[in-house]
Amino acid sequence: MKFRVIKGIILKDLKELRGEKMALFWIFIFPLMWITLFGTMWGGESPPITVDVGVVYTNESAPFTAYDIVEIMRNVTLEETNLFNVLEFKDESSALEALKNGKIDAVVVFPKGFGTNLTSGKQARVYLYFDKSDPQDYQIVSGVVKGFFGEMEKEMRRRNLEMQLEYMESYLPKWVIAEYNLTTEMIREYMLAGAEPIVVEEKEVEGKTATPIQFYVTSFIGIQFLFATMLTIGAGTLEEIEKGTLRRIVASPATAWDFLMGKMLSTFLVIMISIIVGLAYAKFVFGETIVPSALGWLIIFIASLFSMSLGLAIAMGTRSIRSTTAVVNFISMPLLFLAGIVVPESALPKWARPIANYFPLGRALKDFRLLEIYHRPASEIAPDILWLGLATLATLIIAVVLYNWAVKRLEV
Repeated sequence: MKFRVIKGIILKDLKELRGEKMALFWIFIFPLMWITLFGTMWGGESPPITVDVGVVYTNESAPFTAYDIVEIMRNVTLEETNLFNVLEFKDESSALEALKNGKIDAVVVFPKGFGTNLTSGKQARVYLYFDKSDPQDYQIVSGVVKGFFGEMEKEMRRRNLEMQLEYMESYLPKWVIAEYNLTTEMIREYMLAGAEPIVVEEKEVEGKTATPIQFYVTSFIGIQFLFATMLTIGAGTLEEIEKGTLRRIVASPATAWDFLMGKMLSTFLVIMISIIVGLAYAKFVFGETIVPSALGWLIIFIASLFSMSLGLAIAMGTRSIRSTTAVVNFISMPLLFLAGIVVPESALPKWARPIANYFPLGRALKDFRLLEIYHRPASEIAPDILWLGLATLATLIIAVVLYNWAVKRLEV
Protein backbone atom coordinates (compact mmCIF):
# COMPACT_ATOMS: atom_id res chain seq x y z
CA MET A 1 0.00 0.00 0.00
CA LYS A 2 1.48 3.35 -1.08
CA PHE A 3 0.74 6.17 1.37
CA ARG A 4 1.82 8.83 -1.13
CA VAL A 5 -0.90 7.65 -3.50
CA ILE A 6 -3.49 7.54 -0.72
CA LYS A 7 -2.55 11.07 0.35
CA GLY A 8 -2.84 12.25 -3.27
CA ILE A 9 -6.35 10.79 -3.60
CA ILE A 10 -7.45 12.44 -0.34
CA LEU A 11 -6.13 15.87 -1.44
CA LYS A 12 -7.73 15.45 -4.89
CA ASP A 13 -11.11 14.65 -3.33
CA LEU A 14 -10.94 17.61 -0.98
CA LYS A 15 -10.08 19.98 -3.85
CA GLU A 16 -12.88 18.62 -5.97
CA LEU A 17 -15.34 18.95 -3.09
CA ARG A 18 -14.82 22.72 -3.03
CA GLY A 19 -16.42 22.94 -6.47
CA GLU A 20 -19.30 20.58 -5.71
CA LYS A 21 -21.98 23.01 -4.50
CA MET A 22 -24.67 20.35 -4.07
CA ALA A 23 -22.32 18.09 -2.10
CA LEU A 24 -21.29 21.01 0.12
CA PHE A 25 -24.97 21.81 0.72
CA TRP A 26 -25.90 18.28 1.80
CA ILE A 27 -22.77 17.71 3.88
CA PHE A 28 -22.50 21.09 5.63
CA ILE A 29 -25.43 23.44 5.00
CA PHE A 30 -28.37 21.04 5.28
CA PRO A 31 -27.36 19.64 8.72
CA LEU A 32 -26.96 23.17 10.08
CA MET A 33 -30.37 24.16 8.67
CA TRP A 34 -31.82 21.04 10.27
CA ILE A 35 -30.41 21.85 13.72
CA THR A 36 -31.59 25.48 13.40
CA LEU A 37 -35.11 24.48 12.37
CA PHE A 38 -35.75 21.85 15.04
CA GLY A 39 -33.78 23.66 17.72
CA THR A 40 -35.82 26.82 17.18
CA MET A 41 -39.12 24.94 17.11
CA TRP A 42 -38.65 22.60 20.07
CA GLY A 43 -35.36 23.54 21.66
CA GLY A 44 -36.84 25.89 24.27
CA GLU A 45 -38.79 25.08 27.41
CA SER A 46 -42.54 24.45 27.09
CA PRO A 47 -44.57 26.90 29.21
CA PRO A 48 -47.78 25.72 30.96
CA ILE A 49 -50.83 25.77 28.71
CA THR A 50 -53.94 27.88 29.23
CA VAL A 51 -57.28 26.10 28.74
CA ASP A 52 -60.15 28.08 27.28
CA VAL A 53 -63.07 26.87 29.36
CA GLY A 54 -66.72 27.85 29.10
CA VAL A 55 -68.75 27.90 32.34
CA VAL A 56 -72.51 27.81 32.89
CA TYR A 57 -74.01 28.47 36.34
CA THR A 58 -76.85 30.22 38.11
CA ASN A 59 -76.56 32.76 40.88
CA GLU A 60 -77.41 31.47 44.34
CA SER A 61 -77.50 32.87 47.86
CA ALA A 62 -75.62 29.97 49.49
CA PRO A 63 -72.40 30.66 51.46
CA PHE A 64 -70.26 28.98 48.79
CA THR A 65 -71.50 28.75 45.20
CA ALA A 66 -70.42 28.00 41.66
CA TYR A 67 -69.52 31.68 41.31
CA ASP A 68 -66.82 31.23 43.97
CA ILE A 69 -65.35 28.23 42.15
CA VAL A 70 -65.34 30.14 38.86
CA GLU A 71 -63.46 32.99 40.55
CA ILE A 72 -60.89 30.49 41.84
CA MET A 73 -60.50 29.12 38.31
CA ARG A 74 -59.84 32.61 36.99
CA ASN A 75 -56.97 33.08 39.44
CA VAL A 76 -55.26 29.65 39.34
CA THR A 77 -51.72 30.08 37.97
CA LEU A 78 -48.74 27.84 37.28
CA GLU A 79 -45.35 29.47 36.70
CA GLU A 80 -47.12 32.83 36.47
CA THR A 81 -49.40 31.52 33.69
CA ASN A 82 -53.19 31.38 34.16
CA LEU A 83 -54.37 27.79 33.75
CA PHE A 84 -57.87 28.82 32.67
CA ASN A 85 -59.25 31.48 30.39
CA VAL A 86 -62.84 31.48 31.70
CA LEU A 87 -65.70 32.47 29.41
CA GLU A 88 -69.23 32.64 30.82
CA PHE A 89 -72.24 31.39 28.80
CA LYS A 90 -75.87 32.02 29.54
CA ASP A 91 -76.94 28.43 28.89
CA GLU A 92 -75.56 24.96 28.24
CA SER A 93 -76.54 24.86 24.55
CA SER A 94 -74.55 27.94 23.57
CA ALA A 95 -71.51 26.69 25.49
CA LEU A 96 -71.62 23.29 23.76
CA GLU A 97 -72.00 24.98 20.39
CA ALA A 98 -68.82 26.98 21.09
CA LEU A 99 -67.05 23.75 22.06
CA LYS A 100 -68.13 22.01 18.85
CA ASN A 101 -66.88 24.98 16.80
CA GLY A 102 -63.48 24.88 18.48
CA LYS A 103 -63.85 28.29 20.13
CA ILE A 104 -63.22 26.81 23.60
CA ASP A 105 -61.50 23.66 24.90
CA ALA A 106 -63.97 22.48 27.55
CA VAL A 107 -67.31 23.27 29.16
CA VAL A 108 -68.09 23.17 32.89
CA VAL A 109 -71.77 23.17 33.85
CA PHE A 110 -72.84 23.79 37.45
CA PRO A 111 -76.53 22.74 37.62
CA LYS A 112 -79.09 24.74 39.56
CA GLY A 113 -78.80 24.13 43.31
CA PHE A 114 -75.09 23.34 43.16
CA GLY A 115 -74.13 25.78 45.93
CA THR A 116 -77.11 24.86 48.11
CA ASN A 117 -76.30 21.15 47.93
CA LEU A 118 -72.62 21.73 48.53
CA THR A 119 -73.08 23.79 51.67
CA SER A 120 -75.87 21.62 53.11
CA GLY A 121 -73.85 18.41 53.08
CA LYS A 122 -75.43 16.88 49.99
CA GLN A 123 -73.66 15.77 46.85
CA ALA A 124 -73.12 18.59 44.37
CA ARG A 125 -72.69 17.55 40.73
CA VAL A 126 -70.59 19.21 38.03
CA TYR A 127 -70.86 18.27 34.35
CA LEU A 128 -67.70 18.42 32.22
CA TYR A 129 -67.73 18.39 28.42
CA PHE A 130 -64.66 17.80 26.21
CA ASP A 131 -64.08 17.52 22.48
CA LYS A 132 -62.45 14.10 21.92
CA SER A 133 -61.81 14.49 18.18
CA ASP A 134 -58.11 15.09 18.94
CA PRO A 135 -57.01 12.44 21.49
CA GLN A 136 -53.83 14.32 22.41
CA ASP A 137 -55.63 17.61 23.05
CA TYR A 138 -58.33 15.74 24.97
CA GLN A 139 -55.78 14.17 27.32
CA ILE A 140 -54.11 17.52 28.03
CA VAL A 141 -57.33 19.53 28.50
CA SER A 142 -59.17 16.88 30.53
CA GLY A 143 -56.08 16.40 32.70
CA VAL A 144 -55.97 20.10 33.58
CA VAL A 145 -59.72 20.45 34.25
CA LYS A 146 -60.13 17.17 36.16
CA GLY A 147 -56.97 17.89 38.13
CA PHE A 148 -58.41 21.23 39.23
CA PHE A 149 -61.68 19.68 40.44
CA GLY A 150 -59.78 16.84 42.11
CA GLU A 151 -57.85 19.34 44.20
CA MET A 152 -61.04 21.31 44.93
CA GLU A 153 -62.77 18.14 46.12
CA LYS A 154 -59.83 17.26 48.38
CA GLU A 155 -59.82 20.72 49.96
CA MET A 156 -63.59 20.65 50.58
CA ARG A 157 -63.35 17.22 52.16
CA ARG A 158 -60.66 18.48 54.51
CA ARG A 159 -62.79 21.48 55.55
CA ASN A 160 -65.86 19.28 56.10
CA LEU A 161 -63.87 17.08 58.43
CA GLU A 162 -62.61 20.06 60.38
CA MET A 163 -66.19 21.26 60.79
CA GLN A 164 -67.42 17.82 61.92
CA LEU A 165 -64.61 17.62 64.47
CA GLU A 166 -65.60 20.98 65.92
CA TYR A 167 -69.15 19.71 66.42
CA MET A 168 -67.91 16.48 67.95
CA GLU A 169 -65.70 18.29 70.43
CA SER A 170 -68.64 20.47 71.44
CA TYR A 171 -71.43 17.88 71.65
CA LEU A 172 -69.85 14.46 72.18
CA PRO A 173 -70.02 13.57 75.90
CA LYS A 174 -66.63 13.41 77.56
CA TRP A 175 -67.42 10.07 79.23
CA VAL A 176 -67.93 8.43 75.80
CA ILE A 177 -64.46 9.50 74.70
CA ALA A 178 -62.97 8.33 77.99
CA GLU A 179 -64.75 4.95 77.94
CA TYR A 180 -63.38 4.02 74.52
CA ASN A 181 -59.92 5.45 75.30
CA LEU A 182 -60.11 7.91 72.40
CA THR A 183 -58.61 11.30 71.79
CA THR A 184 -59.72 14.01 69.42
CA GLU A 185 -56.62 13.47 67.32
CA MET A 186 -57.36 9.72 67.00
CA ILE A 187 -60.92 10.47 65.88
CA ARG A 188 -59.56 12.96 63.38
CA GLU A 189 -57.16 10.36 61.93
CA TYR A 190 -59.92 7.74 61.61
CA MET A 191 -62.20 10.19 59.86
CA LEU A 192 -59.45 11.26 57.48
CA ALA A 193 -58.68 7.64 56.66
CA GLY A 194 -62.37 6.97 56.00
CA ALA A 195 -62.62 9.90 53.62
CA GLU A 196 -59.29 9.33 51.92
CA PRO A 197 -58.06 5.73 52.44
CA ILE A 198 -54.99 6.10 50.18
CA VAL A 199 -52.84 9.20 50.00
CA VAL A 200 -50.69 9.41 46.90
CA GLU A 201 -47.74 11.76 47.19
CA GLU A 202 -45.72 12.63 44.12
CA LYS A 203 -41.97 12.81 44.72
CA GLU A 204 -39.64 14.45 42.26
CA VAL A 205 -36.36 12.86 41.27
CA GLU A 206 -33.77 14.99 39.52
CA GLY A 207 -32.80 12.49 36.85
CA LYS A 208 -30.57 13.18 33.87
CA THR A 209 -32.72 14.00 30.87
CA ALA A 210 -31.76 14.97 27.37
CA THR A 211 -32.51 18.51 26.36
CA PRO A 212 -34.13 18.92 22.93
CA ILE A 213 -30.93 20.46 21.55
CA GLN A 214 -28.81 17.52 22.72
CA PHE A 215 -31.24 15.10 21.11
CA TYR A 216 -31.26 16.98 17.79
CA VAL A 217 -27.47 17.31 17.77
CA THR A 218 -27.18 13.53 17.97
CA SER A 219 -29.90 13.23 15.33
CA PHE A 220 -27.85 15.44 13.04
CA ILE A 221 -24.93 12.99 13.38
CA GLY A 222 -27.24 10.11 12.43
CA ILE A 223 -28.50 12.01 9.39
CA GLN A 224 -24.91 12.51 8.24
CA PHE A 225 -24.38 8.75 8.29
CA LEU A 226 -27.69 7.91 6.62
CA PHE A 227 -27.31 10.29 3.70
CA ALA A 228 -24.02 12.18 3.33
CA THR A 229 -21.64 9.35 4.18
CA MET A 230 -23.33 6.65 2.12
CA LEU A 231 -23.82 8.86 -0.91
CA THR A 232 -20.35 10.42 -0.80
CA ILE A 233 -18.51 7.09 -0.80
CA GLY A 234 -20.95 5.29 -3.09
CA ALA A 235 -21.61 7.89 -5.77
CA GLY A 236 -18.06 9.26 -5.47
CA THR A 237 -16.47 5.88 -6.23
CA LEU A 238 -18.77 5.27 -9.19
CA GLU A 239 -17.99 8.72 -10.53
CA GLU A 240 -14.28 7.94 -10.44
CA ILE A 241 -14.94 4.67 -12.26
CA GLU A 242 -16.95 6.49 -14.95
CA LYS A 243 -14.19 9.10 -15.37
CA GLY A 244 -11.63 6.30 -15.78
CA THR A 245 -9.62 7.24 -12.70
CA LEU A 246 -9.78 3.76 -11.22
CA ARG A 247 -8.82 2.12 -14.52
CA ARG A 248 -5.73 4.36 -14.78
CA ILE A 249 -4.77 3.59 -11.20
CA VAL A 250 -5.10 -0.14 -11.82
CA ALA A 251 -2.79 0.20 -14.83
CA SER A 252 -0.21 2.17 -12.76
CA PRO A 253 2.15 1.01 -9.96
CA ALA A 254 -0.55 2.09 -7.48
CA THR A 255 -3.26 -0.41 -6.64
CA ALA A 256 -7.05 -0.34 -6.52
CA TRP A 257 -6.76 -0.79 -2.74
CA ASP A 258 -4.77 2.47 -2.50
CA PHE A 259 -7.64 4.16 -4.32
CA LEU A 260 -10.26 2.61 -2.01
CA MET A 261 -8.31 3.52 1.13
CA GLY A 262 -7.87 7.10 -0.07
CA LYS A 263 -11.54 7.38 -0.97
CA MET A 264 -12.71 6.11 2.40
CA LEU A 265 -10.28 8.30 4.32
CA SER A 266 -11.28 11.43 2.39
CA THR A 267 -14.96 10.65 3.02
CA PHE A 268 -14.30 10.03 6.70
CA LEU A 269 -12.33 13.29 6.96
CA VAL A 270 -15.09 15.35 5.34
CA ILE A 271 -17.82 13.83 7.52
CA MET A 272 -15.79 14.35 10.70
CA ILE A 273 -15.24 18.02 9.79
CA SER A 274 -18.98 18.35 9.14
CA ILE A 275 -19.82 16.79 12.54
CA ILE A 276 -17.37 19.08 14.37
CA VAL A 277 -18.83 22.12 12.59
CA GLY A 278 -22.35 21.02 13.59
CA LEU A 279 -21.38 20.52 17.25
CA ALA A 280 -19.71 23.95 17.35
CA TYR A 281 -22.69 25.55 15.59
CA ALA A 282 -25.13 24.17 18.20
CA LYS A 283 -22.97 25.61 20.98
CA PHE A 284 -22.71 29.01 19.26
CA VAL A 285 -26.43 29.33 18.37
CA PHE A 286 -28.20 27.49 21.22
CA GLY A 287 -25.60 27.67 23.98
CA GLU A 288 -25.22 23.92 24.43
CA THR A 289 -23.80 20.99 22.55
CA ILE A 290 -22.14 17.63 23.09
CA VAL A 291 -18.41 17.07 23.41
CA PRO A 292 -17.94 13.35 22.70
CA SER A 293 -15.65 11.30 24.90
CA ALA A 294 -13.02 8.97 23.45
CA LEU A 295 -15.56 6.11 23.50
CA GLY A 296 -18.11 8.41 21.88
CA TRP A 297 -15.71 9.12 19.03
CA LEU A 298 -15.08 5.37 18.71
CA ILE A 299 -18.84 4.83 18.25
CA ILE A 300 -18.89 7.60 15.64
CA PHE A 301 -15.95 5.97 13.85
CA ILE A 302 -17.62 2.52 13.80
CA ALA A 303 -20.92 4.02 12.62
CA SER A 304 -19.19 5.98 9.84
CA LEU A 305 -17.29 2.85 8.75
CA PHE A 306 -20.56 0.90 8.63
CA SER A 307 -22.21 3.67 6.63
CA MET A 308 -19.30 3.85 4.18
CA SER A 309 -19.31 0.06 3.78
CA LEU A 310 -23.05 -0.01 3.14
CA GLY A 311 -22.82 2.88 0.66
CA LEU A 312 -19.92 1.21 -1.18
CA ALA A 313 -21.72 -2.15 -1.28
CA ILE A 314 -24.83 -0.51 -2.76
CA ALA A 315 -22.74 1.36 -5.35
CA MET A 316 -20.75 -1.69 -6.40
CA GLY A 317 -23.94 -3.75 -6.55
CA THR A 318 -25.88 -1.30 -8.70
CA ARG A 319 -22.91 0.09 -10.75
CA SER A 320 -24.99 3.22 -11.43
CA ILE A 321 -24.89 6.63 -9.71
CA ARG A 322 -28.59 7.17 -10.30
CA SER A 323 -29.51 3.73 -8.94
CA THR A 324 -27.19 4.17 -5.96
CA THR A 325 -28.83 7.49 -5.07
CA ALA A 326 -32.29 5.92 -5.41
CA VAL A 327 -31.42 2.87 -3.27
CA VAL A 328 -29.72 4.98 -0.57
CA ASN A 329 -32.76 7.27 -0.36
CA PHE A 330 -35.10 4.26 -0.38
CA ILE A 331 -33.26 2.79 2.61
CA SER A 332 -32.48 6.01 4.45
CA MET A 333 -35.82 7.82 4.33
CA PRO A 334 -37.83 5.22 6.32
CA LEU A 335 -34.91 4.59 8.69
CA LEU A 336 -34.69 8.30 9.38
CA PHE A 337 -37.96 7.95 11.34
CA LEU A 338 -37.99 4.24 12.28
CA ALA A 339 -34.43 3.79 13.57
CA GLY A 340 -34.65 6.34 16.37
CA ILE A 341 -32.66 8.95 14.42
CA VAL A 342 -35.10 11.89 14.57
CA VAL A 343 -37.97 10.30 16.52
CA PRO A 344 -37.22 9.14 20.09
CA GLU A 345 -37.43 5.38 20.52
CA SER A 346 -40.08 5.85 23.24
CA ALA A 347 -42.35 7.51 20.65
CA LEU A 348 -41.96 4.71 18.07
CA PRO A 349 -44.65 2.06 17.60
CA LYS A 350 -43.86 -1.28 19.19
CA TRP A 351 -43.18 -3.00 15.87
CA ALA A 352 -40.54 -0.37 14.93
CA ARG A 353 -38.49 -0.50 18.12
CA PRO A 354 -36.43 -3.56 17.10
CA ILE A 355 -35.21 -1.48 14.12
CA ALA A 356 -33.83 1.15 16.49
CA ASN A 357 -32.21 -1.58 18.58
CA TYR A 358 -30.73 -3.81 15.89
CA PHE A 359 -30.09 -1.70 12.79
CA PRO A 360 -26.41 -0.76 13.34
CA LEU A 361 -26.80 3.00 12.79
CA GLY A 362 -29.86 3.18 15.07
CA ARG A 363 -28.09 1.12 17.72
CA ALA A 364 -24.93 3.24 17.42
CA LEU A 365 -26.90 6.45 17.88
CA LYS A 366 -28.79 5.01 20.85
CA ASP A 367 -25.53 3.96 22.54
CA PHE A 368 -23.99 7.35 21.75
CA ARG A 369 -26.92 9.06 23.50
CA LEU A 370 -26.72 6.71 26.49
CA LEU A 371 -23.03 7.47 26.83
CA GLU A 372 -22.86 11.22 26.14
CA ILE A 373 -26.30 12.47 27.27
CA TYR A 374 -27.30 10.08 30.05
CA HIS A 375 -23.73 9.34 31.18
CA ARG A 376 -24.25 5.59 31.39
CA PRO A 377 -21.11 3.59 32.22
CA ALA A 378 -19.03 2.27 29.35
CA SER A 379 -19.51 -1.29 30.63
CA GLU A 380 -23.23 -1.00 29.92
CA ILE A 381 -22.78 -0.39 26.20
CA ALA A 382 -19.63 -2.50 25.66
CA PRO A 383 -21.61 -5.56 24.38
CA ASP A 384 -23.37 -3.30 21.89
CA ILE A 385 -20.08 -1.95 20.59
CA LEU A 386 -18.95 -5.52 19.97
CA TRP A 387 -22.18 -6.16 18.03
CA LEU A 388 -21.66 -2.95 16.06
CA GLY A 389 -18.10 -3.92 15.27
CA LEU A 390 -19.14 -7.36 13.99
CA ALA A 391 -21.99 -5.93 11.89
CA THR A 392 -19.61 -3.33 10.45
CA LEU A 393 -16.96 -5.96 9.68
CA ALA A 394 -19.50 -8.15 7.89
CA THR A 395 -20.77 -5.19 5.83
CA LEU A 396 -17.20 -4.11 5.03
CA ILE A 397 -16.32 -7.61 3.81
CA ILE A 398 -19.35 -7.63 1.50
CA ALA A 399 -18.41 -4.15 0.18
CA VAL A 400 -14.78 -5.18 -0.41
CA VAL A 401 -15.81 -8.36 -2.23
CA LEU A 402 -18.13 -6.36 -4.51
CA TYR A 403 -15.43 -3.72 -5.04
CA ASN A 404 -12.88 -6.42 -5.94
CA TRP A 405 -15.38 -7.86 -8.40
CA ALA A 406 -15.85 -4.41 -9.99
CA VAL A 407 -12.07 -3.91 -10.28
CA LYS A 408 -11.61 -7.28 -11.98
CA ARG A 409 -14.23 -6.32 -14.52
CA LEU A 410 -12.20 -3.19 -15.29
CA GLU A 411 -9.11 -5.30 -15.91
CA VAL A 412 -10.85 -7.49 -18.46
